[in-house]
Amino acid sequence: MRTVVDLFSGCGGGTMGFHRAGFRTVGAVEIDSDAAAAFTMNTGVAPIIKDIRDVRGEDLLAPTGLRRGELTLLFGCPPCQSFSVLRRAAKPLDYDEQRRELIYEYLRLVDEIHPRHIAFENVPGLVEGRWRPYYDAFEQILARLGYKIKQSIVDAAEFGVPQRRRRVLVIGSRVTEPELPQPTHWHTKSRDRSSYDGRSKFVSVRDAIGHLPRLEPGEQDPLDEFHKARRHSAKALERLSHIPEGGGRSDLPDHLVLDCHRGHNGHHDIYGRMRWDEVAPTLTSGCTNITRGRFAHPEQNRAITLREAMLLQTFDETARLYGGIEKGSLQVGNAVPSLLAQRIGLTISEMDSRGTLEGTDQ
Repeated sequence: MRTVVDLFSGCGGGTMGFHRAGFRTVGAVEIDSDAAAAFTMNTGVAPIIKDIRDVRGEDLLAPTGLRRGELTLLFGCPPCQSFSVLRRAAKPLDYDEQRRELIYEYLRLVDEIHPRHIAFENVPGLVEGRWRPYYDAFEQILARLGYKIKQSIVDAAEFGVPQRRRRVLVIGSRVTEPELPQPTHWHTKSRDRSSYDGRSKFVSVRDAIGHLPRLEPGEQDPLDEFHKARRHSAKALERLSHIPEGGGRSDLPDHLVLDCHRGHNGHHDIYGRMRWDEVAPTLTSGCTNITRGRFAHPEQNRAITLREAMLLQTFDETARLYGGIEKGSLQVGNAVPSLLAQRIGLTISEMDSRGTLEGTDQ
């Protein structure tokens, strides 16, 4: 069976997808103990709970019986705030700041573990604009370690995830030519579908969560502790009552507009409702809070629940989170969509079979 180590593993969104693709998880690293507890519940694997700077390749390989070079896949999605479009630094990172960037820890572990293949997911800002030189340095280091690389900015909606989620995806191999997973679904507002022949229609919010029981604010599904609606203030409920499906704060009557939004041309997704027959917006760490984005249910006067968020991230139906609603929202918002990880895993499996047939392993 093909093996994977999941760095920055979170609550297990990525690993659940790799399991569906036939991989066995032999190790994981996660610094947050609550996320690590959720990871264990969702995958049956107990991560090393440490800062990744304190983890050596041998720490991950020794318990598995694998030697350096025998792991199939090293997967990672390090938090890279410096590469986010939200960062407003006036100058590039200096050398000491570069060393603190966790992608360099990922590269160190690639060197120490020497897997056959690597996969790396991150924010698009890593390859856009002024941060591109840092990504180019990342690729150069991987080349020196013997890896060929392919990368592209992908949208999870084009792989069957009911959510618009743009990420840069990097796949590398030292045993064969790398490949990127091919999109399986279309998601475009263009009327011309000719270039999308053979793809399925995108998966909508309705497809993902429309079957769940209706909830009032503060109510919980007795059969599912994670399908529990937040309580909202009377003022928040009054605001929601004025917002149609797909609408947002611009639909509010004047007396309900927040003072901080008067004359403010931005943050239009606040108090926004999702659309039933579209994909969801990108889920973030505030994905169950109507004041943090377009996270209101398409028709019910409440924010989406943790279960709804997990389904929009294509987690397993029985997936769990740990630590309450705020920590759970952080865990699900930061996760890799499981279906995207599954597509990555299937592509890696095909590459690994080809590499074995070519006899290029070393």
